[in-house]
Amino acid sequence: MAKSKKQSASISAKHFTWRFFRRDGVYYADGRTNKHHLGKHSLGTRDRDEALTRLKHLDQQKAVEHGLISAAALEMCSAPSIADGWCQYLDEIDSNHVMGGATPETIKRYGAVRDKHVEDCRKHGIETWAEFDEAALRAYGKRLAQKCADRTVYLELTLLKSINTWLISHKLLPASAKLILPLKKPQGTDTYCYSAHEVTALVSHCRDDRKLVWLADLLMGLAFTGMRISELAGLRWSDVNFEKGMIRVADERSSRFKRQAGSARTTKGRRSRTIPIHPELRTLLVGLTRKPDGFVFHAALGGRVLARNVLEQFIKHVIEPLQTKFPTPQGEIGFEHGRLHSFRHYFCSQCFLGGASEGEIKEWLGHADSKMVEHYRHLRGEDAQRKMSQIRFLDRAEGRTGS
Repeated sequence: MAKSKKQSASISAKHFTWRFFRRDGVYYADGRTNKHHLGKHSLGTRDRDEALTRLKHLDQQKAVEHGLISAAALEMCSAPSIADGWCQYLDEIDSNHVMGGATPETIKRYGAVRDKHVEDCRKHGIETWAEFDEAALRAYGKRLAQKCADRTVYLELTLLKSINTWLISHKLLPASAKLILPLKKPQGTDTYCYSAHEVTALVSHCRDDRKLVWLADLLMGLAFTGMRISELAGLRWSDVNFEKGMIRVADERSSRFKRQAGSARTTKGRRSRTIPIHPELRTLLVGLTRKPDGFVFHAALGGRVLARNVLEQFIKHVIEPLQTKFPTPQGEIGFEHGRLHSFRHYFCSQCFLGGASEGEIKEWLGHADSKMVEHYRHLRGEDAQRKMSQIRFLDRAEGRTGS
């Protein structure tokens, strides 16, 4: 049988020039024409793209053998691409929560960060995680800061540092590639916190329009529990205990049956918690119609509550019509910036003003960290003045004597 004809081409790799050819369908690389005698090597594949990848690795190995680069530099050269590193990291954390896996919401949020980061690296010629060094991290952070809030910049840069650490721990990057850049966590928040007067106006506005009564119920639920809209949307009558006066916010990720059925509810804090039922909330709940689906709150036409739809209706039919009543000073965060999450801040602030302890508020909000309570708590000038006026610094009689 006649041998297949060689098809050769000269390829200039990073360190050497190779004659690249096929023999009997298998690809070879011949480096004997270089200054250093590199020999002839079978690349062990019939696939051209795979052969070119193996040629790249062969070129790197020969460069180490002949002292052109160090073994440490070779490790850097073999680092995963930006896209591959992200893919491996997300695959790792997309596992059962018992093994430390992230929630579907977190995976989705990280996916958005990945898309942004991969595209930015492509634009700036950064191909691998070895090239994404401290200087690249700083530069990326500066670009983020031009269009994102400080808290977003902090969270995204922290995530990139975490991926870098993960790649090193899995021997995909050398230890010398570790990102050391310290990051300062931003304090405070841009989330607007309503006043009691504003919340009353929001609810009243919805009550006055029969098409928005369903939304008034939801707003009261948010204001009186501090629950996230996703948690309130998933609240079931089985979670409401009128006898004990408590609402259970359920995290059901440990239920195999509910996970398989796709009905498992989760909380951001990964644990269930309970919230006392305020008397006014009890009155609201008692008056709601119980529907066969078992959920407490429903949308305008009686269907499931969808967070995105609720937000759109809230902005269009409530915030925008009331903006003139509660004008926002130019350049400030005000009523017009209020959103559904603002009710969680409002709940925390009102509980604080009402005398609830930090421990109680942490439990009701579902936070383990006291700093998060501080993040949610807002104290308005009039609230501070009212609290100050209630404090006694001198005995009343002594105060009169000294006047």
